[in-house]
Amino acid sequence: MHEIHRHLGARWVGTFAGCLLATTGAAADLVVAVDNIKENKGVLRVAVYEAANWLDEDDGKLAAGNAYDLTEREGEEPVVMNFELEPGEYGAVVYHDVNVNRVFDKNLIGIPKEPYAFSLGFNKLRRPKFEECKFTVDVDGAAITLTLKD
Repeated sequence: MHEIHRHLGARWVGTFAGCLLATTGAAADLVVAVDNIKENKGVLRVAVYEAANWLDEDDGKLAAGNAYDLTEREGEEPVVMNFELEPGEYGAVVYHDVNVNRVFDKNLIGIPKEPYAFSLGFNKLRRPKFEECKFTVDVDGAAITLTLKD
């Protein structure tokens, strides 16, 4: 999780509003639902990567990304975000920045203090490999659910 902390830190500042991939061919829709949200405060930060840039520290290499202000959420329904991507293989990660400090907070021994999730439900306490989190977006699009883990 050490690498995840570095990646999900301050570099996310201001990158999500305009971070959708500029496409040159036919684009497809990726629908990302985030569930198991325990409280309506803070910000959800979602990043979508291609294999070559999996968990890269350079925000410019994200295939797509977005942030969602949970104070705007009503009820307990999942948060749904839409991304426009070229068809291909991707991996996704989300964390709930509860205290809105733009850092994926961990305790002294590296255990996450904020909820997070990877695509395909990866839940081991180590940096996942792309192959363990990848999903396919085809020309008809795709939908995934990221279930936050406390």
